[in-house]
Amino acid sequence: MQTRRTQQSRRESTIGKLVEAAIECLLEFGYHGTSVQLICSRAGVSQGALFRHFATKNELMLPVGRKVVDDIFEAGLKLAAEMSSTMPEEERIVALMKALVLSPRHIVLMELLMAARTTADLREIFLASSSNYFRDRFVAMMASLFPRYAISTGFFATLLTMMTTFHGMALYRMLNEHPEGDKMREQWLQTALRSELERIRAEGADSRNPLYQLPF
Repeated sequence: MQTRRTQQSRRESTIGKLVEAAIECLLEFGYHGTSVQLICSRAGVSQGALFRHFATKNELMLPVGRKVVDDIFEAGLKLAAEMSSTMPEEERIVALMKALVLSPRHIVLMELLMAARTTADLREIFLASSSNYFRDRFVAMMASLFPRYAISTGFFATLLTMMTTFHGMALYRMLNEHPEGDKMREQWLQTALRSELERIRAEGADSRNPLYQLPF
């Protein structure tokens, strides 16, 4: 029994090192610049050790995607706890969404997303491990932080539409930062969100759609 626990511990340790090394390499070198050799060198393990656990580099991206998403939302919950309760709700939500999407971990997620566009096996892995998982974690987090609005699917539809805007901003910022344009978009998002929050407070639950049954 002790031997099994030791083997399991070693396995988890090796995978953990590989995942963290892959995240660091993706952030620093991008997907196409991240090779198995580079990951193993950064992790301090042999290539044989990697292939004992993963058949290909892209299979390693499955736990990488999950770890990145988990880290993003752990940081998001910590940030939410530090925000002042006197801050208007729409400002808190926009600031929180901005922090999630512009974090270094999210850049790794975007690297995988862009690479998945032209890499079939990675696309299957990414969609299975990260895409819906990110959405589900996001919906769960916002429902826990702002429960008074969780009665309405309109709230989540608005947030996910806003998230699409932030994804676009994150992509553009990789090449060229535009703080004035970002500020303008954030103000517009706050205005649109404020209107939706006021509607929910006035009308209550959105009876047209069951709770959380989002159309996307």
